[in-house]
Amino acid sequence: MPVRGAWRGLFPRSLAPVAVHGLAGLMMAVLWRSPYGPVAALLVLLPMYVSCWVFAQYHRERAAHQATIRALVQAVDIKDGYTRGHSERVGQASMMIARELGMDDERAEVLRFAGILHDVGKLGVPTRLLRKDGPLTPEERRIIELHPEYGHEMVRGIGFLGEARSAILHHHERLDGSGYPYGLTGAQIPEFARVVAVADAFDAMTSTRSYRRARPVAAALEELERCAGAQFDPVMVGALVRALGRQGWHPAVTADENVPPGVCPPAPPVSSRLESRSHRNGVGGGGA
Repeated sequence: MPVRGAWRGLFPRSLAPVAVHGLAGLMMAVLWRSPYGPVAALLVLLPMYVSCWVFAQYHRERAAHQATIRALVQAVDIKDGYTRGHSERVGQASMMIARELGMDDERAEVLRFAGILHDVGKLGVPTRLLRKDGPLTPEERRIIELHPEYGHEMVRGIGFLGEARSAILHHHERLDGSGYPYGLTGAQIPEFARVVAVADAFDAMTSTRSYRRARPVAAALEELERCAGAQFDPVMVGALVRALGRQGWHPAVTADENVPPGVCPPAPPVSSRLESRSHRNGVGGGGA
């Protein structure tokens, strides 16, 4: 890295701590020479240092949360490689919907976690089913449809996820009650789950897979609008349409980008083909 580039990156990060410690030192000197001496310095500066410690603890805890989420997502991507990057893109689309709905920063961040972790329950599904080349039996299909419940069990002890846990459990529910695992209808479906369902379906339709090309964004939005009211929450669909109209869709992670031109990729697992077929039939969700 060039010296100038390294200095540009180092300077902003170093400036704030230096300024804070310099200000603290100046206050200490002024207060020490005041009529109240060391007592005044202690009473003023001690709360400041406690606040700094709490702030540092918050950032350490946040970093631990991010590391936990990254580890879970990487495990899912390794197990179900045909949807690599899908989790991050669903988190990105969920965040766009959250901003459009006017959610505060804290809820928007938790909703992003929900999008990222919505398929974590696939870790509990046998790999042979996720990668099966032939048709699934009804029993195998039922096993795959347990992944929202598996995911909820995996994360329900992670306190910082909050509302994200209900989204992981209910993101395959549909407004008309034909979804799973519990067949909830309308407002019975948690708000976060209704957001993630739209984001999940949108990314599944607009992502290239080894067995089909991505739909254009406009076509995917048209499909979401067609299914709004019966399958998706029209409010969430409208929020995504408006957000994309202003910002466009620039996913940070893409799928199947390492397949060389002219090389036929291997046949996709049946669970991924079912995903594609379900979207053609107007059935939402990014997976089984």
